[in-house]
Amino acid sequence: MRIVYCIDSINNVGGIQQVTAVKANALAEVPGNEVWMLVADNSGKRVFEVSPKVRIVNLGVDYYKDDWKSRWNVLKGIFLKRWLHRKRVTEALKTIDPDVLVSVGQSEKNFLPRIKGKWLRIREIHYLKDYRWKAASSLFDKMLALAGDLRDYVFSIKKYDSIVVLTEEDKESNWKGNPKVVVIPNPVNVKRGICSKLDAKRVIAVGRLVPQKNFASLINSFRKVSMKHPDWCLDIYGEGPEREMLQRLISELSLDDKVRLNGNSHRVSGEMVDSSILAMTSRFEGFGVVLIEAMSVGLPVVSYACPCGPKDIITDGIDGFLIPPGNEDVLAERLCELIEDESKRESMGKAALASVGRFDIDRIVQLWMDLFRKDEDSHSHI
Repeated sequence: MRIVYCIDSINNVGGIQQVTAVKANALAEVPGNEVWMLVADNSGKRVFEVSPKVRIVNLGVDYYKDDWKSRWNVLKGIFLKRWLHRKRVTEALKTIDPDVLVSVGQSEKNFLPRIKGKWLRIREIHYLKDYRWKAASSLFDKMLALAGDLRDYVFSIKKYDSIVVLTEEDKESNWKGNPKVVVIPNPVNVKRGICSKLDAKRVIAVGRLVPQKNFASLINSFRKVSMKHPDWCLDIYGEGPEREMLQRLISELSLDDKVRLNGNSHRVSGEMVDSSILAMTSRFEGFGVVLIEAMSVGLPVVSYACPCGPKDIITDGIDGFLIPPGNEDVLAERLCELIEDESKRESMGKAALASVGRFDIDRIVQLWMDLFRKDEDSHSHI
């Protein structure tokens, strides 16, 4: 089976890039499969390992290369480069003639269904369906969100053969009754066998420093934790536009020696192994892959029960805690509970390790292959 992924980049630190590389690598190991990645921008240093069995086609579109120069270059990136992207994808598909074409839902998602071909078309949704609305802060942003949703969900997406979402919560909340929608979660991307000893006096959090991740709420909550347990620290890994604001907040709360913004790391799993609890305070998620990465090294997790992801991943009170979104007092209480009760920390860590087997890459690959074969059978009878 010839499988083609379309993606913006595989050289940037990001969840979509990471899980796409993991899935492509695993699918390439299935006997009879050939896997390609059509990459719009292949500049920069490779962050994630890509198997030599995965064929990478660099389309050289480079959407954001000149954005900083002027607004004209931004418009050029939106319109002229989109045209160039479609042209080069079309040429590549004509050469490869795939059985399956997968959109990861970035710059290619709206034009892929209009490219003629007999291949199956599958769209991955890595975000909440209404992520544009949740991120919109002004009237102009909301107008753009409306236009984006109309183009995406009313016109483009119906031309796909299948739509893959990451959680049952998302399917039930946003796609109920749509027969094309199936749930396939993201896989674990951590080598199993190396687990935390849960004895480090450290809470870890991972994610981009952006409003969605809501790290200010975590820092506020950790002040309460630090008052009771001054020997514990919070390490945050990730980079983004809120760094200055978060650093000011840390200083205002006199937490400079307790909370650290460490920037990006290429050994996040190792940092998790060297921690004892993972905390997540996102306002919304498409899945929350950081939760399963932490659980796969035996960390208990404490997370806001935001839409969507944590409620599909965490069994409250068994392998972690689900916190009412925004409730910093309860978040602090649950962190303190795990800090103070070593046996509970250990039992939850063991339960997390057992639970995360649901997301092993072998199982996820089987779900994808089942979908490909099912769609292929349906397609052959049309």
